Amino acid sequence: MTGAIPVRRLAVLLVAASLGGGANGGCRSRTERPADQTGEAGTRPAAPGPEGAATASAAPSRDGADRPEVVSLAPAPPLAPAPRGLPPVPSPPHNRTTAEKVELGRILFFEGRILFFDPRLSVSGKTSCASCHQPERGWSDGAARARTDSGEPNLRHSPSLYNVGYGQEWAWDGGMPTLEALVLSHWKGQLGGTPAAAAALLARAPGYAARFARAFDEVPEQDGIAEALGSFVRTIASGDSAWDRHEAEIAGAVSPDVVRGFEVFARKAGCATCHPPPLYSDLDYHGRAGAAKAADADPGRMRVTANPRDQGAFKTPGLRGLALTAPYFHDGSASTLEAAVDIELARGQAPITSAERSHLLAFLRALSPAPAARPSIDLPAFP
Repeated sequence: MTGAIPVRRLAVLLVAASLGGGANGGCRSRTERPADQTGEAGTRPAAPGPEGAATASAAPSRDGADRPEVVSLAPAPPLAPAPRGLPPVPSPPHNRTTAEKVELGRILFFEGRILFFDPRLSVSGKTSCASCHQPERGWSDGAARARTDSGEPNLRHSPSLYNVGYGQEWAWDGGMPTLEALVLSHWKGQLGGTPAAAAALLARAPGYAARFARAFDEVPEQDGIAEALGSFVRTIASGDSAWDRHEAEIAGAVSPDVVRGFEVFARKAGCATCHPPPLYSDLDYHGRAGAAKAADADPGRMRVTANPRDQGAFKTPGLRGLALTAPYFHDGSASTLEAAVDIELARGQAPITSAERSHLLAFLRALSPAPAARPSIDLPAFP
């Protein structure tokens, strides 16, 4: 990477692009209701209950039969603001982000263990989404290439979920137009899951059924599950790093070596050309030397575009959280951050000294937040 450009200008351009929103397509067509009748995303406001709780009845079933269960729900936690250093996450028109969807998605993702941490709905009963996206590992898995539920190695490395809500296309090759489409694809393909069975299981639990009624005004079904999970995943952000606190002029947030490393990153090494702030990714696709020439090479972006010039090109990964997500690159071929930096410096023919390399590594590590932890919370009960 050569020919550095002004980093602040890049930041402004990327923020503007990020706030433009994602693709207009979705997993399904959902008619938005008038704003004077519903909340922001067309959800039905729950009636107030005792002691600040809300009551929600399970939505009518698709055959028209009423579901009589009424469950008292505490209000959904309010949406958290974007962390320091990051702009607000776009709320896509096909799946407007609401507190109720995020709460439901978080339960499914963390607490429910029905979809994300519970292996029961994979074919083998041994894997789950959390096998590849572990909070404590920066929402990745620490493996070069994870295995599918059937035991076959994946073609590509499991990417981190940090900041995926800012994307415009998803997957290493950009082949998924929405985050919800990606959720469904991996649920069915990677896990060999059965969304219809999961939806039927959730519908039998009044606590889940009531939350679906509150978030979507309907019974649990696969597209609602994907939208709730997508809403939650959009909240997984890696701001408020040591470098973000330094940029907010908090004294002592980073060492002088980190500041020197930023100068190397932004100017001498030219890394900011492909990794501009605030995401430290240009969200574009770049070829990897050598990979495109191998007989068994992953076609990369060419799989989507059918353009030979995109052979071996992959989306630029964001650098936030980098210290937590080894190994690196689309194939997990660099086992350490040092190895990944050396490969990129050689590819960009950036002549830096040994000291400057150490400073650059210090800066990259300063972009990582503290690792997340898996909560252990009581689940909505099943009959």
